[in-house]
Amino acid sequence: METDLTICQPLFDQDPVRYLDMTEAVRRGVGTALYASPTAALVGIPSPDCPEAFDSYLMSCAGMDSARLLCGLLPGGGDSLVAAHEDFYLPLLQERFGLGFFLEGASFQAAYLGDSPCPIPESPLTLRQLTVDDLPQVADNYKLEGEDYLRSLLERGQLVGGFLDDAMIGFAGRHAEGSIGLLEIFPPYRRRGFASVLEGHMINLELSLGHVPFGQVLTDNAPSLALQRSLGMTLSAGTLCWLSCD
Repeated sequence: METDLTICQPLFDQDPVRYLDMTEAVRRGVGTALYASPTAALVGIPSPDCPEAFDSYLMSCAGMDSARLLCGLLPGGGDSLVAAHEDFYLPLLQERFGLGFFLEGASFQAAYLGDSPCPIPESPLTLRQLTVDDLPQVADNYKLEGEDYLRSLLERGQLVGGFLDDAMIGFAGRHAEGSIGLLEIFPPYRRRGFASVLEGHMINLELSLGHVPFGQVLTDNAPSLALQRSLGMTLSAGTLCWLSCD
């Protein structure tokens, strides 16, 4: 079985930003190419608690035959997440695995393609890396992920908090597959430019590590799309959807 993603370049070249999560995950060593061909790709992301097992999968197919092939490589049960980069095979995934949408709708991929650091506006915020001691406040304010997953990110130092004096006003971080996300500004502190500071910091942190910063934004999330554009992020032409076996 071919597992060199370079063979997928004809597929990826159609919309490079759309597939950046797949190519970056493998390039950074946080994902494993499980299948690769000119018309299909499947990348597995290991579980933070069990590196020998995968708990999320990133897939792309150019046709239904390739989609059926990749479906045969996906696990039949458990609580895995699947990122489908095309929508024509969503009914197949839902029928075969009983998948439901993890996020309500399709997302654009956003990527910072510049070489110079992202300009960050002046702000009174102090930023610091969060720790497991911050888990209660993080979990209370971020409901898309469970406490076990958030704990694993905190243990690996992948969340940054913004503070006014000693009060946390929000946070942002990096997901297990490498995407920037988990951006949350607490209600009393919104509309003050703090989201730009936190995401800009994460972009520059990724650049300092030699990464191409990327993340996903729901297509109907107008405020977040505006934020991405203001920070110089490039949006993919196509979309992807996250589905869950849970």
